[in-house]
Amino acid sequence: LQVELGELANEARFFKFWSNDQEPRTKTYKSKLSPGGEFYRGIYEANPLLEEYVDCLHFILSIGLELKVKMPYIIGDYEAPNVIRQFNFVFEDISKLDRAIRNEYEESMITDIYDETVRGILGLGSLLGFTWEQIETAYLDKNKINHERQRSGY
Repeated sequence: LQVELGELANEARFFKFWSNDQEPRTKTYKSKLSPGGEFYRGIYEANPLLEEYVDCLHFILSIGLELKVKMPYIIGDYEAPNVIRQFNFVFEDISKLDRAIRNEYEESMITDIYDETVRGILGLGSLLGFTWEQIETAYLDKNKINHERQRSGY
């Protein structure tokens, strides 16, 4: 999850103070694979920033499944004053969650930290300007790819 969050930050480019190009990568063109692994004809437009964000969402939700989080208490999200602080908070949350799992904290404490991490990731999506409709569509699209990758032994 930390690596995926780093990939998201790299696409966001906000931390590249030395660069004249600090705009997020929100548009690229890619060839698309069919479920059978063949290329579709033509090229499609992709949003790398959104794709990396959805990867983070997939990872945190998978962690919740692995932890068997029954019903998270997630109520809303939290947002820092700016996107840089939000990224820092989410990195910290992920580290806290990792520490709690490794040190076998009580289940309720792990769940609380998990909830906080999810809320931070949701807030990050908001600060990056994504709508719920964009997130849902990208999530479902990526989920299809992930399932195909599992079937093909990716």
